[in-house]
Amino acid sequence: MTRLQHLPRAEATEELFQQICAWIMELPPGKRPDALSSAVAQAFAKSIEEVDLVLRQIDKRTEFDAIVPKAGWIHDYIEWTRQTEPPSVFHFFVASTVIGATLGRNVVFDKGAYQLYPNQCVMIIAPTGICRKTSACNLGTGLYGKAGGTLVGGDKPTPEALVDSLKEQANAVGLIYAPELAVFLGKQKYQEGMVPLLTALFDCPSEWTSKTIGRGEVSLSNVALSALFCSTLDWIQTGIAKDAFGGGFMSRFLFVVQESTSRSFPMPPPLDKETRKSLISRLTKLKNKKGTFTFDKHAAAWYDHWYRTRPAAHGNRQYAGYFERKPDHIIRQAMILHASEFPDDKNLILTEELIVHAERILAWLEVWLPDTFDEMTASGVGEDQSRILRHLKAAGGGMEHSMLLRRNSSRMNAEQFKRAMATLRESKLVEWIASEHTYYLTSEGWSL
Repeated sequence: MTRLQHLPRAEATEELFQQICAWIMELPPGKRPDALSSAVAQAFAKSIEEVDLVLRQIDKRTEFDAIVPKAGWIHDYIEWTRQTEPPSVFHFFVASTVIGATLGRNVVFDKGAYQLYPNQCVMIIAPTGICRKTSACNLGTGLYGKAGGTLVGGDKPTPEALVDSLKEQANAVGLIYAPELAVFLGKQKYQEGMVPLLTALFDCPSEWTSKTIGRGEVSLSNVALSALFCSTLDWIQTGIAKDAFGGGFMSRFLFVVQESTSRSFPMPPPLDKETRKSLISRLTKLKNKKGTFTFDKHAAAWYDHWYRTRPAAHGNRQYAGYFERKPDHIIRQAMILHASEFPDDKNLILTEELIVHAERILAWLEVWLPDTFDEMTASGVGEDQSRILRHLKAAGGGMEHSMLLRRNSSRMNAEQFKRAMATLRESKLVEWIASEHTYYLTSEGWSL
């Protein structure tokens, strides 16, 4: 409110308006002053109705079901899994990745300098045991295998083993599935070289060759690899090699993050067998979808305008790589949506409706990017502070000292906890009410 009341008109840009609206949505409804929408409208010369409309659109964390396709394979898959505990967004991106892997190199979008295929690289992230991320992935990869898809990887793969599993195929097409990223991409000696290998293969080269002293020359042809990885943020922060964050590896991934799920089924009903058979049959038929995707004139106009008006560079360098690749992520997602909704359509035309839908889906994910990347690249005290803030948010914004200390006792001793809390209080992220022996999040703390 203070920022809004003293905001110079020259600084009231559309970018700042969107940023402030995003901050507001981080606050619980009970923490938002009654006059907040009015203050935003006055500061940015907008109507209250315009502000409220944007705020509803930004509130994406709890509204993913609103942007799920209304028909098609992905829609039916999500309905099939409706009475399972993983959140809808997990099921959506599992289904989306499976379709992209099934299409392989059969469909393509020509971007002039390079060819864009519908292979998606998705990282499903949630705390251990909270959102059933592995269960969500197992359902989708199970259908993919039954439909004749190739699952690549194994329990403890090496770069050599990964290449060996693909080199005999005329088309090196498949889905790399890692239910535990800690196993697949650890810091162990035998994993050296895995990150640069995957970075190269995810670009779907027509020919890929490597020479080694012991094995001679090894080649792969017509590569199209998708990836579905499961992890926790804590493990990525502490267990993944730091060079994984460079060289473009992470920018090739879509990060699907959830901290909790509203679904709870102590005794979930069995999944419908007939629907499962139908999903497998329709997924198998998608292999017959072939050709080159193009934009219709309305989609081309929308994409051109969006591309030219988007920020030239993102302010946060940690996930700037993702935003540089977002144009390709949008087209890739639109191709998958088309295959899901129009499996028999031989005219591979991406409409404005499909391309806008794809961008909305990615925009939903981007709400989580700042917290996700901040935590993935945090270290030491930063990691402790992020964990404490998460505990306070999960408790509704406040927690008694002894309870918060117990929650963190496995990671830090009392002296370390005291230092972390002092830093948070000096940063104006947490308040201490001595009479209640309780810590509370400030509005700045809520926005992180």
